[in-house]
Amino acid sequence: MPNESKGQAMRERIITAAVRVMREQGVTNTTTKEIAREAGVSEGSLYNHFESKTALFGAAFGLVASGIRSAMQDLLAGVGQATLEDNLAQFAASAILFYGDLLPMTGSVLADREVLGWLQRTGRAGGLSQGHAALVRYLQAEQEVGRLGPQAQPAFLTAALLGSCQHRAFATLLAGPAATDAPGLDTNIDEYARQVVRTLLTSQLNR
Repeated sequence: MPNESKGQAMRERIITAAVRVMREQGVTNTTTKEIAREAGVSEGSLYNHFESKTALFGAAFGLVASGIRSAMQDLLAGVGQATLEDNLAQFAASAILFYGDLLPMTGSVLADREVLGWLQRTGRAGGLSQGHAALVRYLQAEQEVGRLGPQAQPAFLTAALLGSCQHRAFATLLAGPAATDAPGLDTNIDEYARQVVRTLLTSQLNR
């Protein structure tokens, strides 16, 4: 058991290092040599824990996605509980942080057909559409219990909310501190998330 625990700890250390390098360099520019240096291990030792570079990259994407998956599970478990605004605002704040991690990693992927093809073949790129579908299911469930008006369209409400989260993350990454000069973006993440949700729900809630 001690050796097994040590091996798991080393695996997690390597994955965390891979995420850091991918954030800084982008996926297409990340090498196993850089990951090993960041993790403080030899390049060859990476393959004691991962069968290939692809498997390591997949584990890194899995780590980045774990936060949003947890937030989505909490959201689905919260149908009919707390308030619709509170539930969605909490989820939206998590989504902004998720996109803030994801965008630097995948920005260069769109221009690399080989890596993009790998992401699509392995299903790693499908997480975004799955997240969209899960949020639609949550809103439909809230609609069924009467907390979201029958006139609401969950699929497009989902698109608007996730689009707002992506916009906040992208603007912050691209413009840096200057992004906070823009009205609406001059609030912290939690307040931005709440105000976006409140605005989207204004005409959707049953009164």
